[in-house]
Amino acid sequence: MFALATACALAAALALSRGAFAPPSTEHAFEGRPQPTEQLYTTAAGRSIFAAATGLDSGPLIVFVHGTPGAWNDFAFVMATPELAARARLVAVDRIGWGHSAEGGIEASLAEQARAVASVIEAQPETRTVVLVGHSLGAPIAARLAADRAELIDALVLVAGALDPALEEPTWYQALGRTAWITPLVPEVLRRADLELLSLRAELEALAPALGELTLPVRVLHGLDDALVPVENADYLARSLRRAPFEIERIPDQGHLIPWQCPERIVAVLLALLSESDSR
Repeated sequence: MFALATACALAAALALSRGAFAPPSTEHAFEGRPQPTEQLYTTAAGRSIFAAATGLDSGPLIVFVHGTPGAWNDFAFVMATPELAARARLVAVDRIGWGHSAEGGIEASLAEQARAVASVIEAQPETRTVVLVGHSLGAPIAARLAADRAELIDALVLVAGALDPALEEPTWYQALGRTAWITPLVPEVLRRADLELLSLRAELEALAPALGELTLPVRVLHGLDDALVPVENADYLARSLRRAPFEIERIPDQGHLIPWQCPERIVAVLLALLSESDSR
């Protein structure tokens, strides 16, 4: 009985670890509008990666990368905003290991995840301005892609991003969930999410030098009440982005789930970036 109660409490805590509350319903988000089109792409490693797209067929491209656990529709409210859809092609992926891209299992390497997202960008119909948006674990993946393929990405938007390796100490519930007697009781989706986080500190340490070499515009959004990915990650970016022109918005009374709790903040940042791109 104690083990079951512990597992239930642990599952609830783990569900908060990277924002596992239910994301927006696509039917609700796109009510009265066409549902996004769906397509499978093939990565250089031979895996399938799923993406949903809406908005313009031409014009700027905005690509969305979710956290863990997560799915493309974490960004449904953002993508369903008519003003944004009228300005750009909007593409959100199911990252490798999740949703329609789950076959083949979890991939903990930021570089491999970034290469998979790059395959979606490269498969788009024409060369264009590309803005990459990453939420939570999606943020360091987006940053890794911008560092590895600078010619491919024109601007970054990092939302509640986990980027500071010093802040990636396992929580008590993660440590407990990794013990042999509790692990079998943890829901499978949360075990898979934890697999992505096991090596995250080392992955972020490897990413750190590249952050200082980025030169593209970077916009950072972080909730001041984020109990899952501390707002100090934004402070870390302020210290690390030595060459990139960046802006940081710390949102009062906001937690981790920015894409569906206040999507208008992301939309405003994206519209501003598109206007800046037009003026250039």
